[in-house]
Amino acid sequence: MRRRAVLAATFALLAGPAFAQSATDPVDTVRAFYVADDINAVRFYARSLRALYERDRREAKGEVGRLGFAFPVNGQDTEPDFARSLTLARLPGEGDRAEVRATFRNGGPQELRYVLLREDGAWKIANVRSLKGETWDLVALLSAPLQ
Repeated sequence: MRRRAVLAATFALLAGPAFAQSATDPVDTVRAFYVADDINAVRFYARSLRALYERDRREAKGEVGRLGFAFPVNGQDTEPDFARSLTLARLPGEGDRAEVRATFRNGGPQELRYVLLREDGAWKIANVRSLKGETWDLVALLSAPLQ
């Protein structure tokens, strides 16, 4: 619980006014997702990712489902200076699809790529991929059979 409070306070300082999905800037949406500090914050997920996530929760029946880690930090816990090391950058994209690179230190250098889609006038997270440390693809993890 203390980790959540520290992360929320740190992210609040970093986030400025970005506390919700943005209609114009996908980076603001990813920043707000980090501020929320909750993988259950499905309001940030595109319809397709939300459906996979909710299916996983139903099938897991209160147990650990397909995700045994906190994907936004690529681990179970966070290093003390995690929030200070987080940088977000929009990558080239066009139309209703965007990509945001998140780099940070957590058990070593990490790089996540957030794929966002514009749905109902707001940017929503459609997938996340880890490119450093332990690599994974969130849609692929959530689409795999429950073990």
